[in-house]
Amino acid sequence: MLRIDHPVVDDAATVAWKGALAGIDHIVIRVPDLQAAVSWYQNLLGLAATEREPERVFLASPVTGRIVLGLSEGGTGLDYMSFRARTPEAFDLVSSRLDAAGVNMLPRAGKSRPGASDTLRITIPTGHTLEVVLAEDSAPAAPVSGYWPGAFDVRTSHLQLRTTDVKTLTEFFAIIGFRSSLYVPLPDSDGYFIQFLRVNEYHHQVAILTGRDGFHHVALEVDDVDFWRLLDNLQLRKIRAEYGPIRHHEGNMLSIYVRDPYGNRLEITGAMEAVGFDYPPTPGMHEPWYHMNMWGPQPPESWENEWM
Repeated sequence: MLRIDHPVVDDAATVAWKGALAGIDHIVIRVPDLQAAVSWYQNLLGLAATEREPERVFLASPVTGRIVLGLSEGGTGLDYMSFRARTPEAFDLVSSRLDAAGVNMLPRAGKSRPGASDTLRITIPTGHTLEVVLAEDSAPAAPVSGYWPGAFDVRTSHLQLRTTDVKTLTEFFAIIGFRSSLYVPLPDSDGYFIQFLRVNEYHHQVAILTGRDGFHHVALEVDDVDFWRLLDNLQLRKIRAEYGPIRHHEGNMLSIYVRDPYGNRLEITGAMEAVGFDYPPTPGMHEPWYHMNMWGPQPPESWENEWM
């Protein structure tokens, strides 16, 4: 399945129907050695370093030039997650919803990624930082010049968080417009074991699972044909996979998990299923194993029990 992102013109009517957020913009993770980490991610996916700062580097798809991931120096785990507002009015709408809910915004941290004109940041119940960014319209395809080994058209797909209170975190994300795509309720409780949340037509941009509060993984997406090419690149680079290849039920997508040299977990997926903007919340009724991998083999203990 080839996924093509077309520039769209959003207006008030579009925001009223589709919501204030267009989707996930980028994710920044922490690494203890910035220079070595940039080299590792470039070798894995051919990502191009589009802007370097003393303690942060933004990495872009070499095919489109769009930023998909950031690396910041110091520690490991999630630095922040960023979601894009559709319009300036939608940006203000998110701010007003947060004010109405009594959610304090963090002090402005300077500019976010290149091309961003404004940002707001909050702390979510798990202690992680969430950013809403107002940026220029998506530019036409602008490949990065030069040769990039293993270069794929890479897009930011989603991230997975863990929390002991999935319901509360789900309700928090709803303040800024997230809707449930699929959920698994806890037995004899009004809580949830799993929630998959979205702000656009694709199945999920945030996955929330039960467990101690933390960041489990960031997911980057490539086209399905490139997914299999990526496996050959893993072989060539001698990068060991933690789990996969598999096919997830949620999103109906190919997937493989690898961990960078510092333990950060990265999921590479094929194209995610589009469910539409009006897709209703759906209970997960299949056997537990089928949700994770419709092909059968289940994740190792490290996947089940280790996260940042």
